[in-house]
Amino acid sequence: MHDEVVEVKEAVLNTFDGDRLEVHGGAYLSPEAWLTSQAELQRLTERQAQLEERSMLVPSLIAGAALLGIAAGFWLGRRSSEDEEA
Repeated sequence: MHDEVVEVKEAVLNTFDGDRLEVHGGAYLSPEAWLTSQAELQRLTERQAQLEERSMLVPSLIAGAALLGIAAGFWLGRRSSEDEEA
């Protein structure tokens, strides 16, 4: 078979266990096509996991910067009020 993917209308499959399965519709993937698609799926899954990790980093940085800004504003506000009292 020269094609990597074959569209199937009807077929009878013989399994290694000796069972016969009737198939109506679908596609046959050659072993090479199946391995290629599995590798691509794994690569995309890993990339999605990396993107999810990065997406959690941005809100954390924003929250940290906001807290730092509030703390700096509070500290500078107290210093200026101490200077006015002296």
